[in-house]
Amino acid sequence: MFGMDNSELALIGQLAVSGACLGAMGIFGGLLRHARRRCRHLSEQLGQACALNESLRRQALYDGLTGLPNRLLLEERISSALTRAEREQGAFALLFLDLDGFKTVNDRYGHAAGDLLLMQIASRLSGSLRHADTIARIGGDEFVVLTEIVSAGDIGIIRDKLHQALSQPFQIGADALCISASLGHARYPDDGSSIDALLARADQGMYHLKRQRQSAAIYATQ
Repeated sequence: MFGMDNSELALIGQLAVSGACLGAMGIFGGLLRHARRRCRHLSEQLGQACALNESLRRQALYDGLTGLPNRLLLEERISSALTRAEREQGAFALLFLDLDGFKTVNDRYGHAAGDLLLMQIASRLSGSLRHADTIARIGGDEFVVLTEIVSAGDIGIIRDKLHQALSQPFQIGADALCISASLGHARYPDDGSSIDALLARADQGMYHLKRQRQSAAIYATQ
């Protein structure tokens, strides 16, 4: 063909095949690079979606001011504690804590000072409990502790720890503020077998103690 011998034709054929292979490799390489870029992009999108999901989860389950669990997460954990206690014949307690005179702090020093005080109180209360315990802020100056117990006497120990955590003054700007709290408690299974019943019992105990203190204060000033 065109004066070429077989060896030359074979060489041309090999070059053509090589060229086709190189072209195919170039196309494949381009596709591979595109696929890698696409994977990186999808990975970044997945990471952003996970971060957004975690942010939304925290907003839904944690108090925005103190970072403590909110009422929704508290109720989830109480539900888990109920299931576990029923299965294992165990016991747990809820302690309802309400700060005494917190409104006066807001009125006298402003809401920013009140928020700072709540943050410090949350930190102290958290530090006084075991890692397995839950302390939640369920609104305003109200906190609830969920803790597993062995006997009813354990509740007194926990109450003492919570009072001790609040015993030292809180530094708010140039002022050192002293604050106390009224506590009520409920024990499963003695005081109820549902989330609502246990929370209501602990809440009632707290308000009963608060009314007693208020009556004593009024009597003392007469």
